Amino acid sequence: MNGQGFYKKARQFLSKKKTRTYILPTGFGIAFGLMSLVLFFMAVGYSNNLIYIFFFFLISVAFTGTFITNKNIDGVDVVEVHIDEAFAEEAALLSVTLKNRSGSPSYQVECYCEKYPEVSSSVDIEAGKEEDVFTPFSFKKRGRHSLPRIGVQSTFPFSLLRSWRVFRIQYEFIVYPARKGTEAFPAGSYSQADNEKTGLFKEHRRYQNTDSMRRIDWKASARRQELLVKSFEEAEKPSLHFSWNQTAHLKNYEERISQLCLWVDQAYRLGHAFSLTLRAQEVPRGEGLSHRKKCLEMLALLGAEENT
Repeated sequence: MNGQGFYKKARQFLSKKKTRTYILPTGFGIAFGLMSLVLFFMAVGYSNNLIYIFFFFLISVAFTGTFITNKNIDGVDVVEVHIDEAFAEEAALLSVTLKNRSGSPSYQVECYCEKYPEVSSSVDIEAGKEEDVFTPFSFKKRGRHSLPRIGVQSTFPFSLLRSWRVFRIQYEFIVYPARKGTEAFPAGSYSQADNEKTGLFKEHRRYQNTDSMRRIDWKASARRQELLVKSFEEAEKPSLHFSWNQTAHLKNYEERISQLCLWVDQAYRLGHAFSLTLRAQEVPRGEGLSHRKKCLEMLALLGAEENT
């Protein structure tokens, strides 16, 4: 191989972006090292062969643990991430798919998001296999965010050292506003036409002491010579309309957005159809998960220029 070919291959090797594997002692590992150092000085001071043997045994355990801990995490990669939904100031779950690309199993692997102390539960990953883990995280502000760096770590097998890798994943997602405020729907949010709806007539049944007198069908009762009441099928739930003006009593801009977010989420959970108006923006009446998502995204991305 000529010099130019060797130089080209060297550049290709150095240009490959490989996530580094880091390793440092844990608190237990530091205590283990200090204890080993004390044993060494005792062995030197007393010229005791038994202490020497025990000291070298501990050192061999430390070196073996270093190799195994580093190898255990070196082949683990993050291959996919996914977030269902996240609200500001609430804990959310990040779904992370880990793959073990090495030829041996990886044990007690944990996943975490940088700047967040919580870690996922540990998993064992067979060689060449994938495992899904759920990592908790949270954001304080609504809006569009980039995913923080994701780390995988392990202290297997002796918990003397911690080995970890950090991955930068290009992934953007929307954090919905915090769900805060009064749960009761505002006055005037119910459609007047929906308020007048009743369920379809189903049948007559005998009057019971718990029935209201208003539900007695007097004509049918006269024909049958007994008190009968009308029973109806369950009426459809009334539709709701939410608007920016309904939060005028709140002075803080973010509090108004949080209140609307809470109402939208409540309406969806209770099965109401609803619409949302934010000054120049409007989402027409609808229902279902996709409609809820559209309204929440509009609230999450509502710009500061709307604040007056």
